[in-house]
Amino acid sequence: MLDFISHPSFEKEAAKLKRRFSLDKGLQSFQRLCEVQFNPTNPQQVIAPAKLHRVTQNDLWSIWKIELVVPGLRPNQFPRVWFAVKGSNIAFLCVASHIDNYSDNQMNQVAVGRISDIF
Repeated sequence: MLDFISHPSFEKEAAKLKRRFSLDKGLQSFQRLCEVQFNPTNPQQVIAPAKLHRVTQNDLWSIWKIELVVPGLRPNQFPRVWFAVKGSNIAFLCVASHIDNYSDNQMNQVAVGRISDIF
């Protein structure tokens, strides 16, 4: 069983998006997929490689980005979630939507900066 942790700034960003979109269902579905994809003893690929992107990694953790499926949005509008995996812990670091016109490089830097607050 995995432990899910959220950075406090992720919680604030997610709350803003939840006012506009049904983000909770997407996050719950994603957590169920993570239980299989990032299982520490027997991982199995259930998330398509086109949807899951490794941002960076070191010996302790890896940071990933995924397109979170949200009902009612077109695929190019799906929010992106940056999260870190360390053993049986998954930490949600930041979330953004292309509707808000974010920069991938900037969000990658934000995620790397926030990981030290958790791990």
